[in-house]
Amino acid sequence: MPSEPSGIYIGLGSNLGLGSNMPRDILLEALEILSQNGDHVTSLSSFWSTKAWPPNLGKPDYLNAVCRIEPADKDPLALLQRCQVIEARMNRIRSLDDRWANRTLDLDVVDYNGIVSANSSVITLPHPRIAERDFVLLPLLEIAPDWRHPVSGTPGQVLLKHLQDSENLNHCVRLA
Repeated sequence: MPSEPSGIYIGLGSNLGLGSNMPRDILLEALEILSQNGDHVTSLSSFWSTKAWPPNLGKPDYLNAVCRIEPADKDPLALLQRCQVIEARMNRIRSLDDRWANRTLDLDVVDYNGIVSANSSVITLPHPRIAERDFVLLPLLEIAPDWRHPVSGTPGQVLLKHLQDSENLNHCVRLA
């Protein structure tokens, strides 16, 4: 059973610095730019340190968070495009051969008021791998503890428990 519209959530991640900016600085600057674009950030999770995936490749840990926003408009695609412009501004390089490449900034529209759009070549809502990512679920559930997956209606807490039971975790640690 699909959930009621729950809000608009963006996942943030970074595991590379940019100049003198460390990943935390980059995430905070991305949030500031979102706000300057008219996308009002209403909630922000804690920052979470997450091991890079796949493990044991010597990549730096990620810093992740999730924010809830009131967007400047009612268009999920326009929000995605604004996020991609911010990524480019932060020197995000999209690797065609390494899906797990290091990145200065990753902004993902995780959920857009429960909208389901699985057939779009541009944006898939909710994010197609949200149920597999504790580094998204943990911060999301911190700011939206009653969140439910828009397709299955499964509570986020149950999705997280399935991940924990499978031991398919990224070893996230909440930072102070």
